[in-house]
Amino acid sequence: MRSLKSSIHLRYVAAIVVTAALMIWISVNEEGSRDAIPGQVAFWSVAITAGWLQMILIARGVRASFGTERWPGWALLVATAIIGAVPLTFEVRWLLDTIVAPPQGLPPPWLTYLNVSVINLVFCLVQYLLIERWPLFEGAEQQEPLLSVGVSPEESDKIRPTIGHLSRRPEGLSGTIQYMRMEDHYLRVFTDEGDGMTLHRMSDATRDLAETDGMQVHKSWWVSAAAIDEILQENRKRIIRTKDGAKIPVGRSFEGDLRDAGWT
Repeated sequence: MRSLKSSIHLRYVAAIVVTAALMIWISVNEEGSRDAIPGQVAFWSVAITAGWLQMILIARGVRASFGTERWPGWALLVATAIIGAVPLTFEVRWLLDTIVAPPQGLPPPWLTYLNVSVINLVFCLVQYLLIERWPLFEGAEQQEPLLSVGVSPEESDKIRPTIGHLSRRPEGLSGTIQYMRMEDHYLRVFTDEGDGMTLHRMSDATRDLAETDGMQVHKSWWVSAAAIDEILQENRKRIIRTKDGAKIPVGRSFEGDLRDAGWT
């Protein structure tokens, strides 16, 4: 997880530096004066850095509020750009007035918002596709089987889930999948050879593993039948204990699927 997040952080730093340099270069060329360089450098450095940092938080807030399982990536991207443009509009106008102080005055607020929204869409495309590599056209239309009904534990040796089944795999991880857990917007995959993180939806991972012996047992958990040691009842809650000692909660809405699959 550390290496994955470090890689994303480095990509964000590169994005901030590149976009700020690009906007400074464009603005200075338009002004055509060396006197404008300090103001443009200050304005775009602050605006781009603040904008990126806010958009990281806004994107994650939008995904958490709207639900990554209910909406496709492109809809979350558009919502992020439109919602994020609201605070950025006020900040851009304040920075323009404070640092640049254009002699012709500021444009109308609605025009600033429109311009910021367009820039936001471009930045969000970079954020989703190149930095976080968030899938834009996967997931929401697959809502009906958020889980796949697997085979009974007695038949679990027929189809074992492997890392190769996943369309988005943790880097450097191999082996047979034992169980998976959502952590924020990342999926932690546990195999018989270790564990690793990948940016993947649970619904998409469940679809990837639909033909294997496991199933989703909770909104944040998927488990292979072969990994199960026993299924317990603790304080009115059903718990799956795996062979390596992990305890996996069973969501109430998934209990019927466990019965249908012959797990209980």
